[in-house]
Amino acid sequence: MVKWVVVQLSDREYQILEKLDDIEGDPSQKLRTLLRDYLFTIPRLHKDYHIIHLEEKKDLLFEILVSIWKEYDSSTSPLEKWDEEKVKSVRDELMEINAIRPVGPFSFTVTGLLKKPWLAAYYHVSNIFEDLDEFSQACIASIYVLDFLSKGTFKFELLKNSTILLNELFMFSYAVARKKAHETQESFKRRSSSPCSDDQLTA
Repeated sequence: MVKWVVVQLSDREYQILEKLDDIEGDPSQKLRTLLRDYLFTIPRLHKDYHIIHLEEKKDLLFEILVSIWKEYDSSTSPLEKWDEEKVKSVRDELMEINAIRPVGPFSFTVTGLLKKPWLAAYYHVSNIFEDLDEFSQACIASIYVLDFLSKGTFKFELLKNSTILLNELFMFSYAVARKKAHETQESFKRRSSSPCSDDQLTA
């Protein structure tokens, strides 16, 4: 639901707002952009910044997710069908936006620049896309963060492929851990709610 906020500005404040040429849009759009930029500059408000953009990009994220799972229809790992050139091309794109970095001649790892917003996004994705399983939520988080780090320069196909590579090599481990945690919680709840027999009570 859209909320309307009426702000009273002095003549000088309004003149300054209009002169912000590096921010697109009319004064109201500029105020909106300034709010988002402010959220991003304050560490404790980073989560709010990402929640706003996750909700806004919900349709695009889900569309790419559907495209990703189609790649798994014919193989348990789409990477098995990729040739070396494709792997290198996608890997180079990920390095270009500092999502991954080399840790040896043949090994790579995710950077803190990717990991921190990814973990935040993964946490909030479970609330926004609560009907999805843990692995789908990991895909959504990866798509979103890669779009964020690339500043929107990664197009649909590259977002899909880079998400597959990133998740297969690194991020699905978090989905595995979350799935196990959920299964443990459910098992504990079932045991806690099941009635005990008289023999168990007197044992």
